[in-house]
Amino acid sequence: MELGAVQQTMLITLHARATAGDGEARRLVEAIDFDFGIFERHAGLTALFHVLRSGSYDAWTRDFLAECPHGTVVELGAGLSTRADRLDNGTANWLFVDLPDAAALRRSLLPDGERRRTVTGSLLDADWVPQVAEAPGPYLFLAEGVLVYLSPPDVRAALARVASGFPGCRVALDTYGAWIVARPRGPLQRMAADLVWACEDPREPERWDLGLTLRESHTLTRPAWPVRGTLPFRTRAALTAINAFVPRRMVNTRVNLYSVAAPEV
Repeated sequence: MELGAVQQTMLITLHARATAGDGEARRLVEAIDFDFGIFERHAGLTALFHVLRSGSYDAWTRDFLAECPHGTVVELGAGLSTRADRLDNGTANWLFVDLPDAAALRRSLLPDGERRRTVTGSLLDADWVPQVAEAPGPYLFLAEGVLVYLSPPDVRAALARVASGFPGCRVALDTYGAWIVARPRGPLQRMAADLVWACEDPREPERWDLGLTLRESHTLTRPAWPVRGTLPFRTRAALTAINAFVPRRMVNTRVNLYSVAAPEV
């Protein structure tokens, strides 16, 4: 299979989830004609990276569905995410926004259903916004592993589209410090696309006057208890050691949840 940078990045994430025990991800790995062996060198580290990152997104999605069981979860740059298979409650709507080649691959492997739909669109334009707006609110937007590949102005523009188009929504995204963006290691080094957006302070988007308010923020090495509680003792001990001895700039990878101001009544 000939793959562009976007699809290669998508398959690294898929392989990591399969390695971490995601059954649907394993099925997709077996169905795709691609040599996943090239990812094996960092397979364990990559799997842990995605367990820590995706675990937070899963926890926030569960909270959202508990509060808004008929709402809509929108995954931006969705790739081959299997979150809907893991967390669907039987009533929520799921939309998966991605570039044409990635969206086509997703449709071929994970066909749309009654409450699940893949939307072709780029975060660099607004074509996808009215298609998403057709689904009922409230909305939870998940930008997992996608904004770091955009320039700062493009990140701001993408979040502006979400905030202006869906007031009152929630937005989850991950941020990476400047040291990490400049010197990717382990799983990040295997990504086919370059890391671009460096963000040291998760409150930075609050200062963009988009109506975003930071609700939660955790580094991957200090996950919230819903994630930390699922980890084996050895993994928790290893994270404690990392936090004690590794400089902060080297572990400043964060997962963040924001709320967007609702319109005044």
